[in-house]
Amino acid sequence: MRLVPSIGTSDLAAPPSQLDIFSVEPAAGSLSVRRSSRAKRLSVRVLPHGHAEVVVPPRTRAADVSAFIAASQEWIERTRRRAIHGAPSADVSLPARIDLAAVGERWRVDYSPPRPKAALRVEPADDGGRLLVSANDVEARHLLRRWLAASARRILTPQVERIAGETGLRPAAVSIRRQRTRWGSCTTRRQVNLNCAALFLTEALVEYLIVHELCHLRHMNHSRKFWSLVGTIVPDVRAREAALAASWNAVPGWVFYGGSAS
Repeated sequence: MRLVPSIGTSDLAAPPSQLDIFSVEPAAGSLSVRRSSRAKRLSVRVLPHGHAEVVVPPRTRAADVSAFIAASQEWIERTRRRAIHGAPSADVSLPARIDLAAVGERWRVDYSPPRPKAALRVEPADDGGRLLVSANDVEARHLLRRWLAASARRILTPQVERIAGETGLRPAAVSIRRQRTRWGSCTTRRQVNLNCAALFLTEALVEYLIVHELCHLRHMNHSRKFWSLVGTIVPDVRAREAALAASWNAVPGWVFYGGSAS
């Protein structure tokens, strides 16, 4: 499920030139440039957390990229304001607390000075627990993202198995990923991929997300038959689809931005 706005311009014929304005690790509210061999024209999109990405065809001059960015700046800022609007997604600082709405868990996060080897210790409780992190900023983000992915495997995989048993829509495998633009996907090999950020969604939206992707096992498209199948399993499909599209702002910025991109 890919949910990002985008705009584009007409093709720019230009001699080749090495681009030197690429950002390796984007931050929320920043802008990066990505060269794509499949791109036919310059385009820009604003990701759900306010980061703007400019996609550039091969052999495009840096000067033309800069001009395109300048011409698109007003649209970028307007779209960015709508995207983040002061939501949790705008905060990329390390968290003091992590609330997993999908299961009602609240985790307190405490930090200590980094040791020779970065470490994250888990002290579970009935409604969450405590995470003790000994690492610098970059390592801490990496450890928290790994913990989030492990939590998603622990929480989401059994939910997929339960819904698959109820519906008869059984995937060949379930994979947990961390993507900036997709809540989930389903491959032709019958593998369902879910975003670990789904743990910040409500229980009802997690259920809808899983049903949506499982229905792709029968219809690898968004045809009328696909939506009809989804509607036989969950109520209020349109409302849940709209709520899911608007829920990126519920995901804290540290999940995607700051520190290491890993």
